[in-house]
Amino acid sequence: MATVTQPLARPLSPRSSTTALASRRLGRLLVYVLLITIGVILFTPFILAFLGTFKTDAEIIVWPPSFFPARWRVENWPRLWNTDVGGLPRAEGATSLGLSTGLFAFLGVFLLTGLSGEQKGKGLPRAVGLPISLLLAVLIGWASTYYLEMRFGASEVLKWTTGISVTLFALIAVGILSMSRPDWGRVLLAMVGALVVGLVVTFVFEQLAIQAGGGRFLRWLFNTALLSVIRAFVMLIFCSMAAYAFARLSFPGKNLIFNFMLASMMIPGAVTLIPTYVLIAKLGWVNTAYALIFPSVVNTFGIFMLTQFLKAVPRELEEAAFIDGASYFQIYKDVVLPLARPALLTLFILQFQGMWNDFLAPLLYLNTPDMWVMNVALSVFQQQYKAQWNLTLVGAMINAVVPLTMFFFFSRYYIEGVSYAGVKG
Repeated sequence: MATVTQPLARPLSPRSSTTALASRRLGRLLVYVLLITIGVILFTPFILAFLGTFKTDAEIIVWPPSFFPARWRVENWPRLWNTDVGGLPRAEGATSLGLSTGLFAFLGVFLLTGLSGEQKGKGLPRAVGLPISLLLAVLIGWASTYYLEMRFGASEVLKWTTGISVTLFALIAVGILSMSRPDWGRVLLAMVGALVVGLVVTFVFEQLAIQAGGGRFLRWLFNTALLSVIRAFVMLIFCSMAAYAFARLSFPGKNLIFNFMLASMMIPGAVTLIPTYVLIAKLGWVNTAYALIFPSVVNTFGIFMLTQFLKAVPRELEEAAFIDGASYFQIYKDVVLPLARPALLTLFILQFQGMWNDFLAPLLYLNTPDMWVMNVALSVFQQQYKAQWNLTLVGAMINAVVPLTMFFFFSRYYIEGVSYAGVKG
């Protein structure tokens, strides 16, 4: 049988390999130079705005524009912190910020410290511990109404709506722990400890809001940062719980509820704008932090994104946890959440930036200078100080530095978030 011989490949000469390597390096260098050039062009307006914070107003509006200031006026930045558009800090606004932060601290401490395995024949029985926990939850709501009355003489509508909302949050926390067959003695101790922490946090942040002033830049930055962090964290807790139920549990009507929730994403925000405002006004939450926090505890997109991610978690991990005697909430807290950290961080960044950059909702619900957030405050600030462009640019830079910083450090999570939302379960 005849065999076909393959011609041997001619080895490359050292000169040819060196030329090919130099060509690849040159091509890579040209790509980097092109990308850097495009980045500089895109960032030129931002760079000019940043350099404008150190210029005089005449240098900013002169044509052709100067790139660097004639003299670096660093005093423009401290001047912004000393500006005041008027208005004193109101007890109602400061209390709403403090109470919202205290409620968030209470939920976090209670859920993290109250969970433990039940030991049969030891500890407080469920028939005693559960009613006492429910009674404490109701007392927490009543204490919030008394606190509002004591601080500034709140109206009956505001006291009732806020007290009921706080009671519902406390009852939800008790219900979550009760599904895990906990040690009820530990639950009661954790509830009392979380209540003490919540009271301390409420008082501290209320005083911080008062000390930050009324229509001052420091107060606006404080409002924006606090509302963004609280809303993102609270939304993260409840969206992850709902996503775990949709992704890992079976219950009647699950697909119908999930599809209805997705269909609600198709409703334009302008359709629900007026009814939402009327409802918030009836509840007495206009010009308080409750208007931006309580209605935003869940988000349809957040539930959908986390649901798609949790569907990819191997069920063998849950089965092993079930064999060890773990409850659903223990699996959610100790198994699912650690695996979902990338998706949780993605959702937190998106919701934080969404609140930080929000303009319409704060404009509708927050009316006085002591409750404005950065975007609303800068809009009013620009109208009152329209001849002082350098101060306006300083405020815009401070407002932009937080979203830009988060984007540069966590940009890869944005890409992962898009991929998680598109994963087919």
